[in-house]
Amino acid sequence: MTVPDSPHDPVMVREVIGFLGGRGTVVDMTLGAGGHAEALLSAGVGRLVGVDRDPTALAVAGERLAIFGERFHPVRARFSEIDEEVVDGPVDGVLFDLGVSSMQLDRSERGFSYREDGPLDMRMGDTGPTAADLVNELPEKELADLIFEYGQETKSRRIAAAIVRARSRAPIVGTDELAGIVVSAVGRRPGGPHPARRTFQALRIAVNREIEELAASLPQAVDLLAPGGRVVVLAYHSLEDRVVKQTFRDDARLSVLTKKPLQPSRTEIASNHVAAHRQRQAMSFVPPFTQVENFVQPHRLVEQLPLMNKQTCIARAIFNCVDYLVEGHHGKLKIGIEDAKRQEGTC
Repeated sequence: MTVPDSPHDPVMVREVIGFLGGRGTVVDMTLGAGGHAEALLSAGVGRLVGVDRDPTALAVAGERLAIFGERFHPVRARFSEIDEEVVDGPVDGVLFDLGVSSMQLDRSERGFSYREDGPLDMRMGDTGPTAADLVNELPEKELADLIFEYGQETKSRRIAAAIVRARSRAPIVGTDELAGIVVSAVGRRPGGPHPARRTFQALRIAVNREIEELAASLPQAVDLLAPGGRVVVLAYHSLEDRVVKQTFRDDARLSVLTKKPLQPSRTEIASNHVAAHRQRQAMSFVPPFTQVENFVQPHRLVEQLPLMNKQTCIARAIFNCVDYLVEGHHGKLKIGIEDAKRQEGTC
């Protein structure tokens, strides 16, 4: 397996490195071709666990990241299946870059693209029902509801009716065929976006259970974090963003690092079309055994984590100070570091 000649540039790399660069262990829940992973490892991350359900992505990323040796550890799994046993203990950061990767879109045989003909598959892995299964087997109402809910397509009933009429003549098996059915149902505006884009998005999300996976995995990602750890999420559309915001807002263990979702810069959008659709949310983990005003007190870490060695205890206390400083509590920094030093004998 060789790395593609022109893999897309990962989105918002500078911002991701700003939040996660230099940390001990980071889990990249959506490894893809390994762009973010490469940037983070190059930025000083000690160990990176790369998760993907797509064996092709793991092979491509593995070749790309081979230069980092044992600092890179690939895992084939859905991100909802990741726990402390898989990643070998608490981690210092978790990254999600949601949605389909350009590597998958660019391969017509994967069936994700409405611009290239291929089998109507859309699976990110190699198991489970395909998009063709849903298109040919779902009742018309369920198909319309799916396209409306996951694609936010207002013409979903018209599209579902056209699909049912077409499949009554012969099974729908190709992406070009499905795209044509959608166009025939709703028309196409010259110069406008492709009318099948929302239908394809809806089918992809349903096939891969993306929203369910995300909702299940975000709380689990927080469970993985060591004190002071961070979760960074790059979201593609409002369905993902809604799940992320609700999870972050409702989890008392988290402290917001961004007042509002950050957007790619104009320069990045101009040079990387994928960036135009991304937003990033970042959260910091506040250990449940501390109060925010005591976040920098290392003796709390000693009491709750007695097996930590001295260097780890002091390092995490200082990381907490830095997180506290990011939040604007500048006066706590010096006190926190001095407290960490005084606790040397008890760690």
